[in-house]
Amino acid sequence: MSANRYIRFVELSSGLIRDSRIPLFSSKFSKKTYTQHQLLILLLLKEYLSEDYRDTVELTEIMDSLR
Repeated sequence: MSANRYIRFVELSSGLIRDSRIPLFSSKFSKKTYTQHQLLILLLLKEYLSEDYRDTVELTEIMDSLR
């Protein structure tokens, strides 16, 4: 498993999400901790890896370049 493959996937999905019409925040009253784009990228990465949430969080903590 190559880390470059995951980075390319995140960069590609980031570009596609930026071009979409998804708003950065779901509400003007949101906490603004994470954008909708960041959350969608993490969800796509989770599904791409076929992992559960805990494994995905552990992977993102390990991969500094992904953050």
